[in-house]
Amino acid sequence: MEYKKYEYPSYNIYTVKTNHFKTVHMEILFRDEVCKEDMLTKTFLIDLMTDCSNKYHNRGEVVKKLEELYQASFYGVTNKFGYVSTCSFVLNFLNPSYVKDEKYLEEVISLPLEMILNPFIKAEEFDIKNFNIVKNRLHDEILGVNEDLNKVALKKALSNLGNTPSSYGILGTLEELEEITPKKLYLAYQKLINSKCDIFIAGNIDMDMVANLIFKYFKYPVISTKEFNLYVDNPVKKVKKIKEKSKFLETCLVNIYSLNNLDKKDKIINFYFYNYLLGGGLNSKLYQLLREKNSLCYGIKSMYLKYDNLLVIETSLKKADVNKAQKLINQALREMKNGNFSIDEVNNAKESFIFSLNLALDNLGGIMNNYVFNILDDLPLIDERIKLIKDIKKEDIMNVAKKIKPNISLVLEGEEKDEDN
Repeated sequence: MEYKKYEYPSYNIYTVKTNHFKTVHMEILFRDEVCKEDMLTKTFLIDLMTDCSNKYHNRGEVVKKLEELYQASFYGVTNKFGYVSTCSFVLNFLNPSYVKDEKYLEEVISLPLEMILNPFIKAEEFDIKNFNIVKNRLHDEILGVNEDLNKVALKKALSNLGNTPSSYGILGTLEELEEITPKKLYLAYQKLINSKCDIFIAGNIDMDMVANLIFKYFKYPVISTKEFNLYVDNPVKKVKKIKEKSKFLETCLVNIYSLNNLDKKDKIINFYFYNYLLGGGLNSKLYQLLREKNSLCYGIKSMYLKYDNLLVIETSLKKADVNKAQKLINQALREMKNGNFSIDEVNNAKESFIFSLNLALDNLGGIMNNYVFNILDDLPLIDERIKLIKDIKKEDIMNVAKKIKPNISLVLEGEEKDEDN
């Protein structure tokens, strides 16, 4: 793979030349500091901007044009990484070498750029018909989240961290959705196009030509030299123990732990190993202790929230088993700290991670994702990460185990009755 950077006054273009694919992947990425009040508004805005523009007045017209461009796809993604929120416009299209139309490359490249620079706005408001379509879609998505026990429990647990980006959600609430208007989206658009922008492209294509086409059609007015710190610290002031009732039948126990003083290698390699051995699969310590040996839970997993410096352990179970489950979770954490895991387990984890990274090289999205975070967070590229993985030692995993502090324990009690009642 050949990496290249094109510097323009108001944005950079980062390219990955690879001849392993017949398609091309392009992302136009805007980033800004996280603002709680903007999260749902940005999600709404990106969905709406990929549905219509001044040239294509509804999603049907956009889809028709994409079909004419040999089944290209175009969609938006909103994310949050610690202190940074990102809005990505993603385009996938057929390599021009398979197309006879000489205008194809220019047409397909200009499509997302036109939609970004010329949204369907009249009198400083987004078109109301498309607005209502997206609003109804988001309404259903929010309702869907509220019907998922684990998602509801995790959201409630994170909200107890206080006023920190780690507690903010991308989708928000139905009440927040009702407060969004076409005028509010117009103001959000003005803010979006004044945020920092970078463009990423991967595929087997003439990158010089693509860069020139982007510069021709994307007259982006903003010059931003702003730097972003992604990582959020969530220090433990006082361990919170919370119990709430829910409408669900099952009970969910969510434990949140703060991670202290992780160095760069801890963040990008060591703690991923720790999390994998602790609760990353059927052979993990948590799964074996709680489910296999004690039949205590319906499901259990641990999650490493890298940019929030948090570890989350999520367990669905009967409410009568919560106390016993908590003791076994504490036991699993102690065993990890004491090195009660084998070299074979570490080596198996190495094989699993290397396999996953090599698998990422089999699709343009995986290649692009790694390159994006190489730029945003100095994440080593895949070849270098594989070398780091091969060098990891048992002591490295034990060391990060000592950097974990309990922060929040939340029990979302289900409606089932205790067996002894």
